[in-house]
Amino acid sequence: MKRALVTGGAGFIGSHVVDELVATGHEVHVIDNFMNGRREHLAGLPPHRIHEVDIRDQDGLARKVAEIAPQLVYHLAAIHFIPYCTEHPTESVLINIQGTQNLLDALTAAPVERLFFASTAAVYPPKDGRHLETDPSEPMDVYGATKSAGEALVKAYAHTARVPVVIGRLFNAVGHRETNPHLLPEIVKQLATGARTLHLGNLDPRRDFVDTRDMAKAIVAASLAVSAGSDVFNIGSCRQYSVIEVVQICERVLGETIEVVQDPSRVRKVERQSLLAGIDKLTAATGWTPEIDLEQTLRELLKA
Repeated sequence: MKRALVTGGAGFIGSHVVDELVATGHEVHVIDNFMNGRREHLAGLPPHRIHEVDIRDQDGLARKVAEIAPQLVYHLAAIHFIPYCTEHPTESVLINIQGTQNLLDALTAAPVERLFFASTAAVYPPKDGRHLETDPSEPMDVYGATKSAGEALVKAYAHTARVPVVIGRLFNAVGHRETNPHLLPEIVKQLATGARTLHLGNLDPRRDFVDTRDMAKAIVAASLAVSAGSDVFNIGSCRQYSVIEVVQICERVLGETIEVVQDPSRVRKVERQSLLAGIDKLTAATGWTPEIDLEQTLRELLKA
């Protein structure tokens, strides 16, 4: 059993990582400022292992990390809703970049055995077909830029501190405990009111959706896949769906016809048309493949 720290552990993805680590026998601690994270996501965790700290607070973070003395660290604390990042670039930089450096400074004073850094598919430039880890990092938005910078910081940390670092480029997580108004929770929210005419934004983009429970398993597996230096793994499903295809799945689940109306106020001015994860590298390194398909996830969400 190891002592593990999850930053952003009360959030959408982070709380599922907490669940997976607890299930595999680790002593888990969470650092979160509860800006988006929710305490109810951590109902199974003892209160003394939940620490309310903002990663922008360099001194407070350093004290808490030293107190916890983790062996494994999973860094998921970030602002990751792209429209919010675009509207608040300075805040995004302070949390996603400066916050990451604050954590690395704390870990330099309190060495760990390994570090996982949650990055994003948004570091990739637009492309048709599968994104591979060897593709260039050329982000097209503020969020992707902050995560690309974070990748550079943790790679440097791996080199100087001689701590194994895994970078997970996460594709579109879906499932329970969502904390941001992404596409799927917006669809589920509107359908839950009884509406059968959906008002949505961009309809053409195709996305690679992966259930957060599968993603959490992948994160924990990937974190153990590197024994020295740093490496990068895509974490997705290697399947993609358009908005219309997502709605068609909802129609099958509900057994009802759903109409879609494009709402100009919801349309993003800058939007990539395709995201698709190549996951061969991750599967070869860990044996992980996704087990929960999108229809099962939507069925659970719509029946909740």
